[in-house]
Amino acid sequence: MIHLIAMAGAAVSLMAAAQDAPDLPASPEIAPVTPYEDPISPDETGFEPDESGVNPRLTPLVCPFKGEIEYEPGEISCGVITVPENRERAGTRLIQLHYVRIAPTGEDESEHREDPVIYLTGGPGVGVDAYVGRLKDHPVAETRALYILEQRGIGASTSFCLQFNAIDPGLNAARDLDEMSIANAERTALCFREAAEQGIDLSGYNTVENARDVRALREALGYEAWNVWGISYGSHLGQMLLRTDPDGVRALVLDAIVPNDLAGLFDWTRIFDTLVANFTGDCSGAKACDDLEARLFAAMDSLRDDPVILPAADSEMAPGGEVWLPPALLVYLPFSLAYEEATYPFIPAVMSNLSDALTRRDQVVLDGLAVALSGGMGPGGGMSMSPGMSAAVQCNDGYVQGELAAAEASAGSRWHGLVVSLPGAQRAVQVCEEAGLSPRPRDEYALVQSDVPTLIVNGAWDPITPPSLAVYIHGAMPGTRYVEVPYAGHGPTRSMPECSAQVMRDFFDTRDLDGLDASCLEEGPGAPAYEDLVWSTALYRALARTPDAPGSFTAPAIWAGLPMLILLLGVLIIPLAVIARMIDRRPAAELGALTGGARLTAWLAGLSALTGAGLIGAGAARLAEDADAALIAGFAAPAGAGMWLLLASGLLGLASLGLLARTVLTGDRVRVGSLTGLFAMGASALAVTAFALAWDLTPF
Repeated sequence: MIHLIAMAGAAVSLMAAAQDAPDLPASPEIAPVTPYEDPISPDETGFEPDESGVNPRLTPLVCPFKGEIEYEPGEISCGVITVPENRERAGTRLIQLHYVRIAPTGEDESEHREDPVIYLTGGPGVGVDAYVGRLKDHPVAETRALYILEQRGIGASTSFCLQFNAIDPGLNAARDLDEMSIANAERTALCFREAAEQGIDLSGYNTVENARDVRALREALGYEAWNVWGISYGSHLGQMLLRTDPDGVRALVLDAIVPNDLAGLFDWTRIFDTLVANFTGDCSGAKACDDLEARLFAAMDSLRDDPVILPAADSEMAPGGEVWLPPALLVYLPFSLAYEEATYPFIPAVMSNLSDALTRRDQVVLDGLAVALSGGMGPGGGMSMSPGMSAAVQCNDGYVQGELAAAEASAGSRWHGLVVSLPGAQRAVQVCEEAGLSPRPRDEYALVQSDVPTLIVNGAWDPITPPSLAVYIHGAMPGTRYVEVPYAGHGPTRSMPECSAQVMRDFFDTRDLDGLDASCLEEGPGAPAYEDLVWSTALYRALARTPDAPGSFTAPAIWAGLPMLILLLGVLIIPLAVIARMIDRRPAAELGALTGGARLTAWLAGLSALTGAGLIGAGAARLAEDADAALIAGFAAPAGAGMWLLLASGLLGLASLGLLARTVLTGDRVRVGSLTGLFAMGASALAVTAFALAWDLTPF
């Protein structure tokens, strides 16, 4: 689910509640499932199958992500379905929705099933590309075709407000949370105005219409029923689908739960209290854990009470020439990392290293953040995220109004002014009203009871849709089964593919909840083993140079690259020369090969530099694979050992030069080639260490 707060370079999407039980209704209103009827009949929209039975709503499409996602023809195919924009208004315009089909991936075709799976995407507003890239290899698709519908108003599904974040750059002049939140609401107002001028009916963008779209796709494809899998906002959509198309849902998996009635959402105080408690309350095994909560809040309070205003690197995106450093960056970044349990080991170190750096107002860090915050605002929207569609859904579903109530109730919390902005929430509601958007009838959003077999799953450490919400709807839906996954984040059925796929395949095969073996989910991924990150400002130094790239990187590339090339050649050539002398069998003095140990130390210097660089690269690669955003706080192991080796390389290089000089001064004959090569290696080792010192790639 997406709650858009313009947190500059942090760019974290938020919405939901904390892990502690929210104030949910004691007796939730339950709406029985009733048959759904299209307010507009097919003949009014001109969608009648021809004599061959082909549905004219469907049109094949070359996948928009072709060339960006690797696949063979037939493995993945795309199409568009034409639907009314607002089924409740006669004369509504028609829009096209993009859908993707991932063919069954199992080699044994005899195991392929006829009943497919439809995956309901999150947000609202997230594009289909990221889901295809991740789910095309998910084992749940081994036996069934997997469909993904790109919801209306997103990407290739008739998106709008593609330049959302670039609208009126003057709105990027905020100097505190209230100003930033209000500016984001104003940007939404400009988007709504632009959409209305283009004839877009914003009232047609809501979860009810999204569910009707899913039904329309099922019918157009010719399936009597299919299996439904929804995560996050997709779980909300899945519940709504039980209202609009109960007969079309064969079996249902809901993960990372958003209740259909939206109860218990929007409590930012509980969201972040839970986040901090999870990663500081039982934190051990790393130096970062020491007094972490106190240091985190001291840093955020310092940035709030004494704001940091930085010179903007991009005057087009920040015409005022300055950008504000949001204190909540220190918690938004860990929040985004908390979605995936693979990143958990590094979260305390991210909190710790960033808190310490910003508490001491490290100028190198501030210079890098100035570029990231001003240059990272970007146009936004596009094919991966639709802020305009998301904002419209939030107005029409009642998300915005619920957040205002939560902001009013959270006055006085320690998060006030950090993540909670009452003026921003008030302005967001006004923007909805000014655009003529108001929450749909609440009976449509009542909790749903259904006979459809439903498996409910939730990560115990989900930062945005906590287990309490899953427990809430499970209690209101008799016959469902609930599985809580210990130490799992947002959407364990997606992040634990091998385990979850087997559970879901078995469930879709049998629709038997009582006999379903979900033990691997119940065991979870295990408690995180926390690791320290080796702090380095290298990334910030690189960020500070990006406005003048690529020219600004020429000198550093030569400084580091040329010495490394020389050392690499030396490390390869010296052993070959030793072998050649052994074959020649003449005395070293006769060959002019006596160097007083300079050759060995030069070779060790080169090996040390190359190994050190490799270990630092390995530490960066670990984070890039599991938690790339954590690179902002340093490098993972074994980068620390690599930094020591870079330092040792310079010392060995210096020793090599000294030994070489002593050999020459004592009158021993050294070949010109050897003398030149060894001198170049020693000097290169010193140059590498000097670069490491200048770019903060040493252990101190």
